[in-house]
Amino acid sequence: MASQTPAAGEKVSRVPLSSRQILEPGYNCARLSMPTIYLSPHLDDVALSCGGLLWQQAQAGQRVEVWTMCSGDPPSGAFSPFAQALHQRWGTGVLTAGLRRSEDIESCAEMGAAFRHFTLPDCIYRRGEDGQALYASEGALFGSLHPAESALVERLSREIASRLPASASVVCPLALGSHVDHQLVRAAAERLNRPLWYYADYPYVRSDTGNIALIEAQGWQAQVYPISPEGLQAWQRAVAAHASQISSFWPDLFGMREAIHSYCQAAGGARLWRP
Repeated sequence: MASQTPAAGEKVSRVPLSSRQILEPGYNCARLSMPTIYLSPHLDDVALSCGGLLWQQAQAGQRVEVWTMCSGDPPSGAFSPFAQALHQRWGTGVLTAGLRRSEDIESCAEMGAAFRHFTLPDCIYRRGEDGQALYASEGALFGSLHPAESALVERLSREIASRLPASASVVCPLALGSHVDHQLVRAAAERLNRPLWYYADYPYVRSDTGNIALIEAQGWQAQVYPISPEGLQAWQRAVAAHASQISSFWPDLFGMREAIHSYCQAAGGARLWRP
């Protein structure tokens, strides 16, 4: 991923950009044109992974949308100790979900993207029939989807399919790092039975280069989109809008900006794949 030179068998093209269901009622998109829809597991994943690309697509007159799957309010009841610890680190407390949606609206504005927020809660809030948290530790976030959620992939896929314009392009996460919500979104997208593009989940891609090597060895096609200095700045602003989440990955905003710059430079821009 760090090299701009294609691996053996990898197809790379560089493309200039000039040429109470799960879903909430609120949707800020007028249906003026067929969009490119980016599926985001959480309220920062698309901004983190490819925010500069969305900005450049929007600047080129393309319609881009970010549909966030796990952005709903948590169910009533006490939070797990793990969720409470995350809230403390983020400085958000019981209003976390609403605050993070507000951050996402600002982030999407920075990218020039429309937003759609589904009401499925983040996995840290989801519970089983016994009321116990299904994902109550850091380790549980990066394992398998809980057996109690075996029907969730199909349910989410139906919800997405019922709202997708027929000719929209769909971009989903590769689920690098194996976060359960990223796995969920990829699996739901792959049940749509339509062509997909995939983005690398940043920052998990930094430590999961093995899966990138695997898809390259399998002959997946990659397209690299060079990101302009203005696009890079928009990318950094879009990530900075998710202020509560900066501490999850960096000590401060300066560290975030440096990391995004280094990632963009190493990858030669933003990169999408398809089988």
